[in-house]
Amino acid sequence: MATFWDYFSVLAPSVGLALLFWLIMRSLLRADTGEREAEGRRRSGVDARAAAEEAEAREWARRRRADEAPAEGRVEADAAEVGEGRLETDAEAPAEGAGEGRAPEEGAPRA
Repeated sequence: MATFWDYFSVLAPSVGLALLFWLIMRSLLRADTGEREAEGRRRSGVDARAAAEEAEAREWARRRRADEAPAEGRVEADAAEVGEGRLETDAEAPAEGAGEGRAPEEGAPRA
């Protein structure tokens, strides 16, 4: 068993350095490959199209949240008015655009 430890103590630093060298070279080559792929995507316009689609999706989601937010608030206000007995019927409702605090309908003229 003493012979094994003699050989191990002689070979371990060399094997360790070889393993370290292999890991460093592997990471360098993978980084280079990734950089080349990214450059190819940039030149072909794939990244630009993906970024444009992402921006469009975010804008759509922002508009949708903005459109739904007043509607949700109005539903809660309507429910509160029903509970208090202050709900107006369509005949008693003020003319369009005369209501204060309500968001204008889409396509309606703005004052």
